[in-house]
Amino acid sequence: MKIVFTGIAATPYAREYLSNAAATLRQRGHEVFVPHEGSWEAPRDPAERNRFDFEATQQALQEADMLMAILDGYIVDDAVAAQIGAFHVYARQGDKPRRIAGLLHDTRVAGWSWTGEDRALTPQIRDSIREFGAVYPNFNTALAALDKETV
Repeated sequence: MKIVFTGIAATPYAREYLSNAAATLRQRGHEVFVPHEGSWEAPRDPAERNRFDFEATQQALQEADMLMAILDGYIVDDAVAAQIGAFHVYARQGDKPRRIAGLLHDTRVAGWSWTGEDRALTPQIRDSIREFGAVYPNFNTALAALDKETV
């Protein structure tokens, strides 16, 4: 499956989280595009520099079967929100099935033990994701759902 994996990439540790999660997906046989890596191929040192390329990201969103997006923060990162919107449009217009998985780890938003679930997300983000997928409390839960789909 071709997956775009995105999230806030403003700090080195955030980029490292995204690249590590993408490595896990790649180990499971998926092709993964991470916007700060700038390619479907993982760079030797993903944290070395930000390779973000708007056109490459848009092309990847058009090609992808799935978008996995980190939604953490009181407000979803603006680049992530734009990518969700673009992918949502491609999913509605295209003839191939596409999925969106939102990952909401942030306890300030979802509550401890995910008691708030995805209710604090803006309806535009939440409904765009729910139309083609679901919001999960963490990467492992999303990964388990993905594994069920691809078995």
